[in-house]
Amino acid sequence: MFTSLTEISLVFFAALFVWIFVSYRSWKRKLLTSLNENSKVVMTPLGEIEYILKGSGPVLLLLHGAPGGYDQGAIDVTMWTDAGFSLLSISRPGYLRTPLSTGETFEEQADAIEALLDTLGISKVAILGASGGGPIALHFALRHADRLSALILMAAVSNEYSVSQEQLDSTLARIFLSDSGADFGVWLYDVLTRRWTTMSLKEALKETMIVDSEERSNYVKQVMDTPEQVDWYKRFVRTTCPMSPRMIGLNNDIKLLQQVSFTSLEDVKCPTLVIHGTVDGDVSFSNAEFAASSIPNARLYRLENMGHLVWLGEHVSKMNSELIRFLKEHTGFNES
Repeated sequence: MFTSLTEISLVFFAALFVWIFVSYRSWKRKLLTSLNENSKVVMTPLGEIEYILKGSGPVLLLLHGAPGGYDQGAIDVTMWTDAGFSLLSISRPGYLRTPLSTGETFEEQADAIEALLDTLGISKVAILGASGGGPIALHFALRHADRLSALILMAAVSNEYSVSQEQLDSTLARIFLSDSGADFGVWLYDVLTRRWTTMSLKEALKETMIVDSEERSNYVKQVMDTPEQVDWYKRFVRTTCPMSPRMIGLNNDIKLLQQVSFTSLEDVKCPTLVIHGTVDGDVSFSNAEFAASSIPNARLYRLENMGHLVWLGEHVSKMNSELIRFLKEHTGFNES
């Protein structure tokens, strides 16, 4: 009897291992195929850049955070195109199919964007820099002011950024920064997000929202009660999957973000909107205060008691309306 139970257990665990292995390999293969099929790679004078360009009208260039890729910038593509804009979303150097050689420093990445605009025949853009995409957006504003109509910084880095030991010890950091097991880790997290979304969201907010557990639970409930936001969060998590083709860019960002220092933001002349949560536990609110106070006539849009994921919460509809209004006012938008 004991031998029979042992054999059954061995067969069960062997079958489970095979199922996990097959599911994981299939998940990764399908994602990579989809990522490659849905974007283009163009050779510019400064190197290759992966991108998508959707819609018609004034062009909004979206610079993703870390980790990410062109797919992260494309999460809200329908919102932008329905509002009458074109969305240009790129994979920054080191992410997906844009090699790091296209631009290793943030200044070089800003120059590579200008080369991309020249290659695509785009004379001027508005830029939205999110999180770790903020420094590139600011360097572009300083180095290529004539190509920029408006600037939006969302939960964006504008000062020296460092990762605390507490963040490094978090579950998500252990997944994203694992050289050998990152892909398998984000697969598990993607499964968790799709099947047990509440648990996943709570984990994501631990290091990105400085509030007590009761406030965090109330916030999670608000999000979970809104199906379109649940869907947004699931798609957002997917923009970290798989990790291996994003790892070079992430490691480069972690190094460069510790060196961010701007002393001439008063030279940014374009209309600027700074959006940031006051309890952001990843990119502190002081980044928004610095950018808004340094850039002439910049407007600070405070999101009280909001963390780093400013795209989730009861404020989102009003915030999105403000984003569209700002862009229409400053991009030569013609509703006819």
